[in-house]
Amino acid sequence: MTDAEMVQMEMGHDADADHHAGDDHHDTDMLDHHDGEAAPAVAPAEASLTPEQAMELAIAENRATSASDVLGRLHPVAAHFPIALLLAAAIAELMLLVRPSTGLEVTSRFLVAGGAAGAVVAALLGWTAGGWRLSDRSETLGLHRWNGTAIAALAILATWLAFRSERRTALRVVLLVLAVAIVAQGYLGGEMVFGPNHLGLR
Repeated sequence: MTDAEMVQMEMGHDADADHHAGDDHHDTDMLDHHDGEAAPAVAPAEASLTPEQAMELAIAENRATSASDVLGRLHPVAAHFPIALLLAAAIAELMLLVRPSTGLEVTSRFLVAGGAAGAVVAALLGWTAGGWRLSDRSETLGLHRWNGTAIAALAILATWLAFRSERRTALRVVLLVLAVAIVAQGYLGGEMVFGPNHLGLR
């Protein structure tokens, strides 16, 4: 084979390679063009549900799975009673401080005792809801857990002071601390339900 024939054969191979490369480039362009097109929107199955069906689906997904699950879900309900009773006790003691003749000593004792009982129940239900563990991955949940536990303990102390101590100064100090802790507890609960900075103050 002459040198000229060998050169012609190499040129032919190069031409074939260029042709195939062009075909590959054309195919790639077609794929790129196809990829660039907007994929047809596929509606989720939920979008075709009626409002009544969506409600039934949500109810089914939220169904309680155990007795402890039911008890844990009662925590938000139970928490309102000690909040109201202990804050009312603090107001009653403030009124007694301003005007002792109001005679609210018995009322204050009733409010403190009722608030303490409710706080213990709410704390136990809260532990059931959050899990019986000493630490939490969520800082907010951890603060809510231990602040609620402290509220229950302080409420028991306030009850003892209301029934055992003749001087009301210690009781009033404990109720003041309880009032601050209850407000903080409400804020932490809101952070858990509505998300960070739920009041929009930061």
